[in-house]
Amino acid sequence: MDGFENDENVLWDVIQTSEGEEKAEALIQLSYHSSHRGAYQDSLALCETARDIYENLGPVRNEATLAHIYFGIGFSLRQLKRSRDAAFALGRSASIYQSIGSDEALQVRNDEGDMWFEAGDFQRSFEAYRNAIEFPSLESSNQIMAKNFADAGTALEKLQRWEDALGYFENARKIYKSLKMLESIAHCDEEISLCYFKLDLGQKALDHAQRALDFAVTARDDYHLMWSYSRLGLAYKLLENFEESLKFFELAKSIMVHHETPPWAALIKLEKQVASIYEREGRTREAEEILRRIAVIAEIVMEEN
Repeated sequence: MDGFENDENVLWDVIQTSEGEEKAEALIQLSYHSSHRGAYQDSLALCETARDIYENLGPVRNEATLAHIYFGIGFSLRQLKRSRDAAFALGRSASIYQSIGSDEALQVRNDEGDMWFEAGDFQRSFEAYRNAIEFPSLESSNQIMAKNFADAGTALEKLQRWEDALGYFENARKIYKSLKMLESIAHCDEEISLCYFKLDLGQKALDHAQRALDFAVTARDDYHLMWSYSRLGLAYKLLENFEESLKFFELAKSIMVHHETPPWAALIKLEKQVASIYEREGRTREAEEILRRIAVIAEIVMEEN
């Protein structure tokens, strides 16, 4: 612990006695210490001061270091739950990395997309992921590229652009398959199934939901069991096999409600699907009871969203 404190004392001495790049470097190092302690407001202030110094260095500055500083600003803002501001800082970082041809841009664009997504700006979220995908890179078939494809698909789902989302998930699945990342393939199959459901292609929705379920059962993975069951419920509903649909919705619900933090929004959507089936079967009273029962929860979840 004493060594840690001495490091900080030395760095503060450097700040007091230096200028330019040396001072900026000391500020960056101090920001690491603050971040390590969870003092993200201090870390943010140190990074912003380092940025101001570094930007004034002009043509002699190291652009990769400036990109790294903006990433530090974005990281601190993210920890402070300032998602929109974090997205702008991370976007600046990614742009600098792209201008110097650095593959670091792929990850930072993904982080930027995550922050726009968290801020609820799904169009900008998609554009950040797409920007990473379109960046000419030697890493075009690696894990982070696959993640950019999958995350772009998720943003497009929020925009209800189901056909476009389908294409991105299919591309992500191809890369994950080449990397033999089975869990990520299952995730893509679940979302591909949802896209096909939204596009009224029941058999294709069923095929991909079954693929996801095959993985989940083999791996004894409750998380993917939950989602593959729910996707199977949707597919069977579209195919008007209501008995199978209700069975899989019940299986999905039984896992959801036993989670430490149940996915309430998904659970409400599931219950509405069940109520919709009951209405089609003429079981109006049962449908009304479900909708009455979830009304309060739905109101709270909608307010939180």
